[in-house]
Amino acid sequence: MKLIKRLGACLGLGLAAAITPLSAQAEDTVLRFSNWLPPAHYIVKEMLEPWAAKVNEVTEGRVKVEFINPLGKPQAHLDLVRNGVADMGMSVHSYTATRFPLIEFAELPFTIEDGGINSVAYWRTYEKFMMEADEHRGVKLMGVWTSPATVIFTNKDEIKNVDDLKGLKLRSPSPLFDSIGKAMGIVTVNAPASESYEMLSRGVIDGLYFQYDQIENFKLDKLIKSAVAVPGGFGKSSQYMFMNERKWKSISEADRAAIEQVSGEYIARDFGAKWQQAEVNATKNLTDAGLKTYHVEGAELDKLKADLAFIESDWIKAADKKKIDGQAALDFYRAQIEALSKE
Repeated sequence: MKLIKRLGACLGLGLAAAITPLSAQAEDTVLRFSNWLPPAHYIVKEMLEPWAAKVNEVTEGRVKVEFINPLGKPQAHLDLVRNGVADMGMSVHSYTATRFPLIEFAELPFTIEDGGINSVAYWRTYEKFMMEADEHRGVKLMGVWTSPATVIFTNKDEIKNVDDLKGLKLRSPSPLFDSIGKAMGIVTVNAPASESYEMLSRGVIDGLYFQYDQIENFKLDKLIKSAVAVPGGFGKSSQYMFMNERKWKSISEADRAAIEQVSGEYIARDFGAKWQQAEVNATKNLTDAGLKTYHVEGAELDKLKADLAFIESDWIKAADKKKIDGQAALDFYRAQIEALSKE
C-alpha cells in the first residue's frame, strides 16, 4: 500500500508538472502580423521588429508578435485585420485615402522636414482633435507616424527648375499628391510603393514622390538620377499600425495597459526619429553617389507655395464638415512642431 501511495504521489506531481506549463502557455497570446514590406526593409528591421520585441518584454513574454508573409495586397491590410484574417498589420493611409480624410493635415507640404518631430506633433494633434471621429473603427489603432519630407525623384539627368517637371509621369501615393501634381502640370500614376521598381524599369513612370531612404530601400538608386526638394517637403507619407479589435480585447487588461505604454506617442517618437536618421544617412549616400537635387528657393518657391495654398484650405473645409475645427487643429499642430523643434 505504501508503494502504491508513493507511486500515486509521484504520478500526481508528474501530472501537475505537465499541466502547469500548458496552463501558462494557454494564457499566452500570439499576434499574427501580416507583413507586405520586404523582410529586410528598414521599417521592418528597425521599427516593427524592435517594437514587437518591446511588447514581448513589457508583457513578460505573454504577448508575442509573429511576422508572417502578407495575406493580401498592401491596400487590403486594413480590412484583412478588421475581419480577423490577420491579427495585426501596418499600412499607408493614402492607400485607402477616402477613408481617412482627417489625417491629411500631417502630410501637408511646406511644414517640416524632420519626420520625427512631425510624427509626434501628428499623434498629439490627432489624439486631441480627431480620435473621437473614429476613422479607424473596427481596429485598435496602435500608433501613427510619418515619413521625413517627401521629395520628387526623376530618371532625368538633371532638373533645373520647377517647369522641367511639367508633363512628367510620377507615381503618386495619394489624392494629396495628385492635387499637387495637377497644380504643377505633372501627370500622376497611382500605385503602392512596392510597385515602384517595376514601373520605373518599364518606363511606365518618369519618377515618383518619395524619400531618399526609400530610394535605397526599394533599390531604385540605379534608376533615379535627379531630385527636386522644397523646404518642409512636398508632403509626407502617413503610416499606421493596427490590431483586430477582438484580438486586442482578448489580451488581459494588465497586458493591454503595458502595451499602451509602448504605443501611441511612443511609436510616433521612436519610428519617426529612426526614419529621420535613415533619411539623413541615405541623403548623404545618394548625394555622394552623384544624385543631383534641385532645391526650390526664392521667388520660384513663393510662387509654388501660392499655387499650392488651396491644399491647406481644402483640408480645413473637409475637417469642418466632419465637425472638427480644422484651423484650431492646424494651429495646435504647428505649435507642437515649434515646441518639439526646441527640445
